[in-house]
Amino acid sequence: MTDWPRAHPRTVLALTAALLAFTTWLDYVTGYELGFFIFYFLPVSAAAWLVGRRAGVAVALASGGCWFLSDRMAHHPYSNALFIYWETAMRLASYLTTALTLSRIREDGVERRRLQGRLDAALAELDRLRQPGPPSTGSRQAP
Repeated sequence: MTDWPRAHPRTVLALTAALLAFTTWLDYVTGYELGFFIFYFLPVSAAAWLVGRRAGVAVALASGGCWFLSDRMAHHPYSNALFIYWETAMRLASYLTTALTLSRIREDGVERRRLQGRLDAALAELDRLRQPGPPSTGSRQAP
């Protein structure tokens, strides 16, 4: 796994923002009858995995807002005016759950690799210490 995205978070966030804008536009032009809910997970996942938790949460919040705006601009008729807020809250909860879960999985993987490196170094040192060494030249024998 490369660390390039971690070294260039602004580039990743710019691409993520472009993907979110494209997804929002596509959601709007296709109308409310064709749901694009699932495609908002792409920028959320990219930000959370490649940049980190804070970026993932920020993009999740932006995705919820973009979905809301797209739905409002498409004039989706609801039988109750409060339903759009319920729909937005459910989508937002899904996006946030995804962002937090993916960032945690990534953090745990990084920590596991770091600990594995330390364990490998400690085991190598232990093997080195167990090797019988040459006779010590600094000890004196009694005559």
